[in-house]
Amino acid sequence: MKAKIITSTSIILLLLTVNLYAFTTPLVPAPKSAHRSDRKMSISAMTKNLQFAFAKANLDAKYDEQLNQLAKVLIEGKYAVILRGHADSIGTYVGNWKLSQKRADSARDYLMKLGVQEQKIITTPLGSTVPIATNKTREGRQKNRRVEILIKDVNNNLSLN
Repeated sequence: MKAKIITSTSIILLLLTVNLYAFTTPLVPAPKSAHRSDRKMSISAMTKNLQFAFAKANLDAKYDEQLNQLAKVLIEGKYAVILRGHADSIGTYVGNWKLSQKRADSARDYLMKLGVQEQKIITTPLGSTVPIATNKTREGRQKNRRVEILIKDVNNNLSLN
């Protein structure tokens, strides 16, 4: 009985390791540039949270490479993306809800400009209801002003992140 449990546990750990390796290995080469030639971006890098300035919904140019790579994956593969907008707790509940929708929409609009079909993108506003850090500090509020990116495999209904 003990040998069966150890064997089952070993198999589960092996499968988890294989899946983790598959999702963290580079997928798509980044565009060539003077300082980043032949660099590849992993799923985790493509799905890193986008952060926003206080009470703003415009994307910072520092996310261009990340979103460009994400767009390539969405266009070339059978994937969809969920963009979940968030806000910090400063302001009204309704105001933060609307702001979180605008943040998700700005990421959607950027991806659509790159050729991603609208039906492959789902936006969800969550306002200030799902913080990932404290809203009592400036640093915590900055982390909460974000868009989370989730990639879904349409064929297998799997989440890749």
